[in-house]
Amino acid sequence: RINALATRALNWARLRKKQNAEKKICITLFQFPPDKGNVGTAAYLDVFGSIYSVLNKLKEEGYTVDDIPENIEGLQKSVLEDPLASFSMADLNVAYRMPVDEYEKLC
Repeated sequence: RINALATRALNWARLRKKQNAEKKICITLFQFPPDKGNVGTAAYLDVFGSIYSVLNKLKEEGYTVDDIPENIEGLQKSVLEDPLASFSMADLNVAYRMPVDEYEKLC
């Protein structure tokens, strides 16, 4: 446990020293129950508006953010109509499967 904790602390320290443009960030979009009709739905929340604001703030703070649509509706359309995201949950649109040991090295 101590080794894992020390490794995690070192990784956090390295991350803190990186320039924002070098950092990789993932935004996870809520979808329940699974499948396209429920992408980005959450009661009383403006999911796509929030994501749009976060993307613009990240860009403002020096993160590399490419191809931000001109408005919230454009962002929503780009997500919902993305041809690469047309797989159903049974097909799982997975670009890369990370082995556990690789994941643990990143933590």
